Amino acid sequence: MYCKHSPDGTRVAMSSETGQIYIFDLATSSLQSTYTSHAMAVRTLAWSPDSQLLLSGSEDKRLVLHDVRVSPSGKPGSGAVATLAGHSSWVLSTDISPDGRLALSGSADKTIKVWDLSARAAVSTVQDTGEVWSVAWRPKPSPSGSAGAFVSGGEDGVVKWWRAAGAG
Repeated sequence: MYCKHSPDGTRVAMSSETGQIYIFDLATSSLQSTYTSHAMAVRTLAWSPDSQLLLSGSEDKRLVLHDVRVSPSGKPGSGAVATLAGHSSWVLSTDISPDGRLALSGSADKTIKVWDLSARAAVSTVQDTGEVWSVAWRPKPSPSGSAGAFVSGGEDGVVKWWRAAGAG
């Protein structure tokens, strides 16, 4: 359903329509882990910049943060370190900020949420005009030094620039 390389290039995460997430080790060409943290299809995945955390968003309206260094069979909760709930419909898009502190989620509920990953809480919600199909952080601060900008795109066919609350 969705796949994403880790930033360090050592793994690929792939999601399924039945809620599983598979982590493949590229050096050994083998399945490293399987996470079963969602009850419905996983629509989106985002890696932390250090490749240690994976954020998933699902039709079950939740985001789940996984520590990929933890074996699902070695710890209860399938490697999940946090569940982020707050959307009233499917989570369609996610991204983690370049500094790893914040995450974005776009939803079929026509909102974008900004999450503080250490606090495990939403710090801002933006109302959009349609389903939010894609969100992405600006990879580097602007020439003026402004951090925390992101873009979104969705059902309304418009690309929008935003400034995130809690981004410093």
